[in-house]
Amino acid sequence: MKKILFLFLLAGLFYACKKDKIGTKPTLSFKGYSLDSVVANTQVMFVTLDVRDGDGDIEDTLQIAPLYDTKIQDTFYIVRRMPEIGANRGNSVKAEVAIRLDPVDFRTYQSLNDSIHFLVFIRDNAGNISDTLATPKIPYNIP
Repeated sequence: MKKILFLFLLAGLFYACKKDKIGTKPTLSFKGYSLDSVVANTQVMFVTLDVRDGDGDIEDTLQIAPLYDTKIQDTFYIVRRMPEIGANRGNSVKAEVAIRLDPVDFRTYQSLNDSIHFLVFIRDNAGNISDTLATPKIPYNIP
């Protein structure tokens, strides 16, 4: 009877110490926008994301690129800080971050209304890169 109790205790210990299934590659998922549409040169916008990293070796920055749908342009990535994360060396990261985008982050050469979406990725200290996340489209308006 003691052997069976010991085996159950040992199995419970292994189950409790089971490694998180997030993995070493950072992951991103889209949560939402702070606005229903963007009006060029007038509004601050937040893109909210879930950020996860199993080994916690991401720092506090990500890359985000606005893409307009009716005009082909070069993809330029903006480096943004994730102040809620900070350096989490050695700890698993599960965080929700709101990325602030100012009016200067949006190009205004379009002369007509458009739609916009964003490409986002993170690189960790080990060189692992998250999959590039494409957010849903929202209207982009010229005042």
